[in-house]
Parts: sequence; structure tokens; C-alpha cells
Amino acid sequence: MKALLLDYGGTLALIDEDRFMENYFFMLNVFLVERYKVALDQADLLDCIVHITKCADGFTNNYERLLKCLSSKVEKVDWREAFEDFYAGGEFDELASLVKPNQKVVESAKKARRFGLYTVLAMNPIFPKIAVEKQLNWIGLDATNFDHISFMENSHYCKPDPRYYLEICKVLSIEPKDCLMVGNDDFLDGSCVSIGMKYKPVELFSQDGKKDPREWFFD
Repeated sequence: MKALLLDYGGTLALIDEDRFMENYFFMLNVFLVERYKVALDQADLLDCIVHITKCADGFTNNYERLLKCLSSKVEKVDWREAFEDFYAGGEFDELASLVKPNQKVVESAKKARRFGLYTVLAMNPIFPKIAVEKQLNWIGLDATNFDHISFMENSHYCKPDPRYYLEICKVLSIEPKDCLMVGNDDFLDGSCVSIGMKYKPVELFSQDGKKDPREWFFD
């Protein structure tokens, strides 16, 4: 085993996903109306997320493709500027109250590096870097705790596309067979097995009490 990959929501962080997304869309729309005098239909944003998930070309990163999709729906907004303003401001941080660290898994992430493993934040890259780094801060982590972090700007695929995992392996110059992915979604996170990567559900990972993260790989 050479690398430990960890999902965010439901794995490193305990989140009521439905409530989080409901509040996220509400706060984003209030921000857009007040700052840019425009409303974004939730269906349009979800449609664009589906688009970047299903229509990856391998050349254009997820952020560029999302911005292009949104611009085709609402032309009068500089979407890059709007998102960066939203994530940089205090509105997005209000969502931190809905997120708690899954302490055992957070400690495991820190421990893995001490055992010489590459440690990867393998969350679905549907947020830009600034938003991902803030979400890490909410659970007491930051970029220095990881060898690689997936976010929209450095990713060209989304889960469950197995090329998402292959891209991480390419960045780290490792083989899928030497990696363990831990997550809470057998469909999204478990899709890594199609390329020969091992997968372990977080509920097992966080309960087994092993001291050496490498032991999880051989279960």
C-alpha cells in the first residue's frame, strides 16, 4: 500500500447532505441577487454539475466546463468572479455549523502520512479550490495534511468515472493496485474498484481500531 484516499462528506466530515445543499443553494442565491442582481435556478446548477460529470473530455478542467455551462444558461454574469466572491466571503462559512469532523477518520488521515503513505483528499471535485480548502478548515485540517487534493481546477473528471481515480494515480506516479479508497458511497467511491483500487466503506474503516493504516489494505 502506497496511498490512502479519503472522501470528504460522510467520511472525513459528518454532514446532513440534504440540509447542507439546501442551505448552500439558498445562501448562494441570496448572494447572487444582492450582489449581481440575478437569480440562479437550482435546476440549472444541478444540470451543469451533471454535465461535467457525464461529458468529460479529458482536456478541459471541471471548473472551466462548469463556468461555460452556466454562461450558456445565464450570460450576464461573470460566473468565475461570482463564485470566487461567494466563497471568499462570510456567506459560505456560515455552512460550517452544519459540518462536524469524523474525528477517527481525521486522525487516520494525519496518521497515514506518519507511516509514509501518500494521503489524498479524494472528494468529488465539484467545488473550486478556495471552497475545498475552507471545508477542510471546518474540520481542523488544511492543505498541508495531504499530498494531493481534488478540486475543480485540477480535475478533469468526477466520480463515478474511473478516470477520476486514474488521474490521481498519474499525479502521484502510483498504481491503482497500491491504493486504498475510503468513502461512504459504494457507487461513487466504490467505482474505484473497476481500475483495481481497493475500497473500504468508512463505517468499517473508522471502527476497526487498527493503529497502522497499512493494515486496512490487507483486510
